[in-house]
Amino acid sequence: MLKQPELEDEKIIDGLKKHYDLDIEVVNFLPIGHDPQAAVYRVEGENGDVFFLKLIRGFFNESGVRITHHLASEGIDEVIPPIPTTTHEVVAQHEGFHWILSSFVEGETGFETGLSTEQSNRFGHILKSIHSVQVPPDLQEQLHQEDFSGPWCRKVRELDREMDIDVPRDRVAKKLIDFWKRKRSDILILVERTEELGQRLKGTDSRGFVLCHGDIHPGNVMIDENARLYVVDWDDPVMAPVERDLMFPGVGLGLCFKDERPEHIDLFYKGYGEIELDPVLLAYYRNERVVADIASYGIQLLDEKENLKDRENGLRLLMGQFEAGYEVDVAGKTFEVLDRV
Repeated sequence: MLKQPELEDEKIIDGLKKHYDLDIEVVNFLPIGHDPQAAVYRVEGENGDVFFLKLIRGFFNESGVRITHHLASEGIDEVIPPIPTTTHEVVAQHEGFHWILSSFVEGETGFETGLSTEQSNRFGHILKSIHSVQVPPDLQEQLHQEDFSGPWCRKVRELDREMDIDVPRDRVAKKLIDFWKRKRSDILILVERTEELGQRLKGTDSRGFVLCHGDIHPGNVMIDENARLYVVDWDDPVMAPVERDLMFPGVGLGLCFKDERPEHIDLFYKGYGEIELDPVLLAYYRNERVVADIASYGIQLLDEKENLKDRENGLRLLMGQFEAGYEVDVAGKTFEVLDRV
């Protein structure tokens, strides 16, 4: 969320006292992130301790927060677990929001800075450690289980029909509709590919599924002032094949780290360990990822009640995915490889 929600700082201070017994002096809204339903803050206590507060409105699945708690308990220090409330909950409910509090990590995301050779190797090791964690059955039941259904395909088809409805629109929606009509063929091809690949993958043995972050792009990796890596934003963890996460490293540009070079990819996989990637799974995930983004951005951009600044940013991000060498291009090339396999 790029614009601060209508929630006074005093109410945030009161909420943190009520649910966490913290005495907060400073509340700073951070205009970062692409989720229009989530607002984040840097809050500082009277004793100088600094915390990261995330407020989410609407539907919220707690499984991601519980996963970070579990990973930390398993000795994976590259996640930032939630700070429990005074009643030992990982999420608080207050003022119409879900509240998640954690320690504040000062640093930059992978979109803002490149990884060193050592960090590339370390990142591979971290992701392998996450994929190797055993998830307790009760927690695993709360996680989405990959079924290759391409759930966003139907929504994109619905949005495609909506683009032809002649009703008054604001300038952001008009720009989306104009762009969509110019890219309609590309959009529908992405949907058709995803559906075709999903059918090919039906019946995949789930016994080989592992815990995946589900959205391990550079914006969800923090690099602190001591060059340490943290995997953040566990909003959509999933039990899935490793390709769910490994579709990102090695893609370059919009899907992985700034100035990504082949030697860094080699180092990543040296850290991760030997793995033979399934080209059909990679093609499915890279195409399905773009379809999901098109659907979510499309919903946001047509909703004129949403914050204008967030919608303008969403339009920029959506259009950027269609530039040469970025997500749509990569998804197409990954699919084309299947003809040569």
